[in-house]
Amino acid sequence: MLKFAFYISHHGFGHTTRMAALAKKFNEFGIFVYIRSAKPDYLFQDLNPHLYEKEDTICDVGVKHKANLEPDKAATRLALLQLMGKRQEIIDREVDFLRKEKVDLIITDIPWLPVEAGTYAEIPVFAISNFDWIFIYDKLFGKQTDLKPVLNTIFGLYQRVDYAFRLPLSSTKSMGSFRKIEKTGLLAAYKPPNPELKKALGIDSQSPVLTCSFGGEGEMNLNWKNMCSAFPGTVISTRELKEIPNYIQIPSDFDFSSLISISDILLTKPGYGSFAEAIQSGTFLIYYPRKDYPEEEVLIKGISSYPQKIQLPELNLSVSEWKNVFHTALTFSGQRKIIPNRNKQVASLILQRYIELHYSQKKLNSIFDIGSNNLNYALCEAGKSVPVHTAQIKTGIGREYKIVKGTVRIKREAIKRFKSLVSNFMAYDQNIPSSKFVIATGIHRQSPQLQQLSEWFNKKWKAKYRLLKEGEEAELAYLAAKDLIPDKQSAIIIDIGGFSTQFIYSEPDSNIDRMSIPIGLLTIRKTVQEGKKLNNVLDKIAKSIPFWKADMIICVGLTATFLAKIVKRSRYYRPDELNGCRISLKELRTLKDILESGKNEEIANYAMEPESLDILYYSIQYYIFLLDRLQSSGFLVCYYGIATGYNQKLNKINKR
Repeated sequence: MLKFAFYISHHGFGHTTRMAALAKKFNEFGIFVYIRSAKPDYLFQDLNPHLYEKEDTICDVGVKHKANLEPDKAATRLALLQLMGKRQEIIDREVDFLRKEKVDLIITDIPWLPVEAGTYAEIPVFAISNFDWIFIYDKLFGKQTDLKPVLNTIFGLYQRVDYAFRLPLSSTKSMGSFRKIEKTGLLAAYKPPNPELKKALGIDSQSPVLTCSFGGEGEMNLNWKNMCSAFPGTVISTRELKEIPNYIQIPSDFDFSSLISISDILLTKPGYGSFAEAIQSGTFLIYYPRKDYPEEEVLIKGISSYPQKIQLPELNLSVSEWKNVFHTALTFSGQRKIIPNRNKQVASLILQRYIELHYSQKKLNSIFDIGSNNLNYALCEAGKSVPVHTAQIKTGIGREYKIVKGTVRIKREAIKRFKSLVSNFMAYDQNIPSSKFVIATGIHRQSPQLQQLSEWFNKKWKAKYRLLKEGEEAELAYLAAKDLIPDKQSAIIIDIGGFSTQFIYSEPDSNIDRMSIPIGLLTIRKTVQEGKKLNNVLDKIAKSIPFWKADMIICVGLTATFLAKIVKRSRYYRPDELNGCRISLKELRTLKDILESGKNEEIANYAMEPESLDILYYSIQYYIFLLDRLQSSGFLVCYYGIATGYNQKLNKINKR
């Protein structure tokens, strides 16, 4: 599993919201993100709670402000010097963190000290922003020559960055401190318009909405009474105002992205976050520039082709002047423009550049294991048993099936949903320079409908499709788990899927016995739903399993790994830390008792799929039964699944 560390500027909220949007996309591809930021936790509420960890850390000071958000040069200078006085302390702390967590990549927006930490920790560093701090500080402190050593240090660190990505609303000068720089599309937090939001706020569906936001650095002087009196609808902001009938105060942690998407007008100062979130929704922009702030020029120039905007000459307008402004905005008859975000494309580009940087001389394989309920992904270096990255998504393709004349039938809607989910995931891998392979198991063996997916994978994704036989699947489970077997010991390897279970008996002299039974967690679930008792289902399985005796039992894949996360009470999903851990029969019985007592909240926070606790319960029962049957007190977890086993098999084939 790849692990990326995000270092986010403490300046304003725009850096934070766009980096949270980027982290969300990396989470979709199974990448674990460490957030190094002291901004409020609610700004990261859309991230996968199992795939990110946040620590309040400050690595830059941005620009300090006076009243009306004007730059305070003296306060900024003092804060900058104080930060650099703590330089060694910050570097030591971050190097220790990076090494301890085995971080693969640093992404900074746009503190410079993490670049130095990355140098010492021997980790590549990417930068992403619409400006760098040299651009800002050089203009603010241009005549203060005694600060040149500090600015030269910042410039020198930026020069070490491996790749820099320049966002829109920028210029070549505003990001001029980097060697390798690449332009990207818009990166912004986004929520699709929610028609229920107006209702929830008590706003009539036909009423115009004006949202006011001046970022995370304070307020600007504004005659709110005049402005609200002039607006023929509802005005919304976080400011506390009294006795204004058409005004709604919202809490500071309100989701502004969802609010902007339903607003007719956004009143704001120039800022990347505000501008980006407005132009991607087609919201009319009314803005008032700050004085002497270098970023204003590139931000305003960046929206020059966006027609739905008005730049105010001042904020303290009369009621009649505000009415004229709002009339112009609300009756805008020009051709409206929307500039959609490119969040997924930006994440995919960064991932591509990381892989090219780190594995340019290596042969890579992307392997997609499409089972009965999940897609399991492994990006592997050819010949290596430990993958570069693994991830999974729940497709639910086998959740609702029927048996018609001995054949598994899948609803068309389920196949359509499967293609949509898989396409969304595979788009991240598409530009990785790797050979693409799809291996199909479980329900795919029993459904001619799903076997027709081979053409879709081949044509759309240029991926070689292979339907595995039961024996082949068992062999791959063995290859995935074999590194956990000590020398001169025997092992039973078990891989429980949705539609089948693979058993492999491995002896010290490399003799392997294997078998597959057409029973898995989804078939057990369906059988129980049809009224049969779970114990009767398991008794039927017992007749199929030989009385093997072995030194150890290893359980392979997601079923075992997800269970281990709960048993070990792991708040975050870092499967490499679960690989090789032991789950005891006692722990399984304790977890079973908790589920049967109805105390689901005790485990819901640790479950990767809390909506599927019935499947979890069946898996626990199944494991308990198997351990009793095989006379064992526990098993080892192998989180590497058959996708990594297939990579090893490809290497053997290529050597022939």
